[in-house]
Amino acid sequence: MEFAATKAWKEAVLKRVIYTNIPDAADSPAHDTVLYVGEQVVLDTLRRKYRNLPRQYVPLPNGLVAVQSTPSLSLGVFAKRAFKPGDVVVRERPFLIAAADIGFDPSAGGKKVNPLIGNSVLGEILKSAERHFLPPNRDGFAALLTDYSLNPVHDLMKDMFRSLFRIGEKDLETSGVYKDYRLVSRVASRINHSCSPNVVCHFDEATFTFNAVVTREIQIGEEILTTYCPLELPRAERHRYLLPYNIDPCRCEACEMTDQEGSNQRRKMIYDYDMHKVIQLSPRKALKELIGVRNAIEEENLQFLPVYPMVLQLMGSFWAKLGKSTLSEGLQKQADLYHSIHKSGPSR
Repeated sequence: MEFAATKAWKEAVLKRVIYTNIPDAADSPAHDTVLYVGEQVVLDTLRRKYRNLPRQYVPLPNGLVAVQSTPSLSLGVFAKRAFKPGDVVVRERPFLIAAADIGFDPSAGGKKVNPLIGNSVLGEILKSAERHFLPPNRDGFAALLTDYSLNPVHDLMKDMFRSLFRIGEKDLETSGVYKDYRLVSRVASRINHSCSPNVVCHFDEATFTFNAVVTREIQIGEEILTTYCPLELPRAERHRYLLPYNIDPCRCEACEMTDQEGSNQRRKMIYDYDMHKVIQLSPRKALKELIGVRNAIEEENLQFLPVYPMVLQLMGSFWAKLGKSTLSEGLQKQADLYHSIHKSGPSR
């Protein structure tokens, strides 16, 4: 692979990076001040889009979740009570928001930069960011860093940058502006991976808050889990994808399943399914296929996927054509719930 010129790129990136403390809203805790690390043009875009950025938000009640040790001796986020689909289990402002696509050179048509140089530059930015924190956040951010004994900056990049969100509509190649950003937060940065996640995560631009929303029932004491990899991949490929996150191997519920061949086939079927084709079928034939897809999604615990409410909605529509109004209304109600859960989309 041909890489962009690294020296010029490094100098350009460090020169154009800005550090801005975004003040918290009037009624928010003092520690809600966010350090934004990026380019002024993106921040200006948000300020034009939302007046009084960041807007006030309603914090969640205390005691919903707890950060504690996992069986693997790492830290994770666990439910302190039962949750149902649609419940928000984490809502918080991050310590830090920083450009995630640092490995690409916007001035070189998006050409990829040597990843070692990219990591080095991102490391310098992160270390510099720590010096720019206001006092309420500095201690909390430092506490996250001290949990990593080998290479704090490197591990921080891999294991604590959880939420990816996009700002702006211009293409990276034409705008010369980084538009992919990630964040570091008190609780959100502790949410671990599963190939059958139970929350979907998104970042709300207007309030500058990270939100984790439940996609399937969670019991008291159960771990809150998102995903770090494409879920349609077979287990072996998912494991290769997860290596940079120091997950070797993944031992989540899906990866420990006995029938891996069946699991791989179900995941492929879910992702390959043609929604446009099914609407051309007769109601009974369409329902037979859609029920199969829904069952595969639920068997794999992939209600996390945006395709799930689409399947439910189509099922409701076809049952209505067959005169099954009660069944149709129930499915439509369930579809509406999951559409609301996914309206901002997964953030990784």
